[in-house]
Amino acid sequence: MTLARFAFIFSFVLIRVVLGDVQSEVAKIVANADLNNGTASVCIIDTQSGNAIVDINTQESMIPASNQKLFTTGAALHVLGPQFTFQTSLLRDGNSLVVVGDGDPTFGDCDLAGIKDWSNERQMLEEELRPWVDAVLKTGVKSFKTLYIDDRIFDQNFIHPSWPADQINNWYCAQVAGINYHLNVVHFFPSPNVGGRASLGLYTPSMPWMSIGNKTSSKTGKKDSSSFWVARTPNSNRMTARGNVNATHTKPVKVAFHDPSMLFGNSLASELRIHGVAISSVERVLLSAPSSKGDELFVRKTPISNALLRSNRDSHNLYAEALLKRLSASATKKPGSFDEGASIIETAVAQRIGGIQRGLTVADGSGMSRDNQTTTRTLARWLYSFKLDEPAGEALVNSLATPGKGTLESRFKKVKLDGATVHAKSGYLRGVCSLSGYILFASGRAPIVFSIIVNDIKGTVRDAKKMQEQIIEAVINDLAGH
Repeated sequence: MTLARFAFIFSFVLIRVVLGDVQSEVAKIVANADLNNGTASVCIIDTQSGNAIVDINTQESMIPASNQKLFTTGAALHVLGPQFTFQTSLLRDGNSLVVVGDGDPTFGDCDLAGIKDWSNERQMLEEELRPWVDAVLKTGVKSFKTLYIDDRIFDQNFIHPSWPADQINNWYCAQVAGINYHLNVVHFFPSPNVGGRASLGLYTPSMPWMSIGNKTSSKTGKKDSSSFWVARTPNSNRMTARGNVNATHTKPVKVAFHDPSMLFGNSLASELRIHGVAISSVERVLLSAPSSKGDELFVRKTPISNALLRSNRDSHNLYAEALLKRLSASATKKPGSFDEGASIIETAVAQRIGGIQRGLTVADGSGMSRDNQTTTRTLARWLYSFKLDEPAGEALVNSLATPGKGTLESRFKKVKLDGATVHAKSGYLRGVCSLSGYILFASGRAPIVFSIIVNDIKGTVRDAKKMQEQIIEAVINDLAGH
């Protein structure tokens, strides 16, 4: 036997021993974890061979929570492509203006704009609307009959039917529309007004065309807690502030509003009027109307990378749902919908990893729905299908959180990564804790793909998170040199 052949066989045997040790070590970590009666599923793939090096309950159907966003963002890259750009247009058609939406979720996003001081919100929104206003002012026309809102890129089913009905007014259940604005929520900053109703402050967007009821109290005694909240009548923007305000709120109370496209239209009309341009009415373009036409006055462009980043790194639900509906619109040439988007994601998974996947059910894009189901085997193979040296794979991995950033800001603080980098998506719902993504090695070793999901937890998810991090640390320790 030649020396070279001996070295090859020795290294092959050594790798098999190491990989076997990884399975055994991870199995011990799972067995020793206190998961509060939860069930863990773990699939880890070595991209060097394409084989699973850890396989624990990988065929078990699991609720993925926000790991669902990995299917959505990956499918968006698969269908729309990494060079896709949202384009929202402002047209002039005779004595009318037309806004043609493209499903862009970024317009008026204070976090994306880098706003650190909430008192600057209104100014930021004015600055974002300024190019639109300037484009109209350049026409020299001081009065328009109608500002039309064409949001037919999406259907008008703003809320997924399986989202929790008692949470629909919360920011994470914000409506999804063909034109989105300020993450489709109102920010309130109430302060006490001793002896009377609390002040609602400079809520944002300002919405001067709409009045908000105030049935709050301003008790500031030691035993008086803050209980401020805002009720909104279903399918309307009739809002009433309630509860007690015992101190000034420095962080916003976020309330989802209704029909974002029309709220944006009214916001733009209000800003135009401030700058001396009369708008008689704001109306929605009917579904049956011909395609909107006119002279292009302004186009707002947003690269898909912004939406991927906010969806995955920051786990913002609106972004994922907008991507789901937008890929639906692109694939079907019809208004994007939850149902069509879900079907297209399932088809994209089948195309990339070979055949319909048993155990995979796509309900929404964000993971808010408990109707979503997957196996860790399917999710890991889905991630493996994106080659990181190709544009789509690079875009996907770059959109993920890393320890100390995004949703992993407080994760992996006690984990020794030893020259490796974790790029991952976390997820949480009641009874669910998930973490899936990639391990990249500074040594140049082939990446590792992982999916670790725990379901049916009957209490805190603290130990489930600890187990996930222990698994990642063990894999890095065992494979860093191989």
